[in-house]
Amino acid sequence: MIRSLAVLSLLLLVCGGASTDASSSAQASPTAPSDLAATSACRLVADAIEKQDLGYGAGTRPGARAVRSTDPGVREAGRELVLAGVEAEKLWVKNDLKVDRGPAAARLAEAQQKLLSACTDLFGPQPWPFETA
Repeated sequence: MIRSLAVLSLLLLVCGGASTDASSSAQASPTAPSDLAATSACRLVADAIEKQDLGYGAGTRPGARAVRSTDPGVREAGRELVLAGVEAEKLWVKNDLKVDRGPAAARLAEAQQKLLSACTDLFGPQPWPFETA
């Protein structure tokens, strides 16, 4: 619960300080992307999707990195992913067997796909050259 609150606080801090101007960063070179926050977030979310990971941190970790991106699409998808991750983590922390975790897991999976789509828009289709770095 404390971790979720910390991540949510980080999100609010980053979102409040992030530029909301619509100009996106220029497409980075595929071999040396300048947006390190986006590359990190994209690696993490692609790995989580590949492993079908909807566990603790599967949304907040890549989402928190994505909100620091200079690309507006990645940044917005990251915000959605952090919120979905925090919602899912609250259920896991609660550990109440009577609570249906399905809707939270579905929202998390959808938000992961949105971030992956934003990453594809920014860097092109996978595999990305920086994935092996």
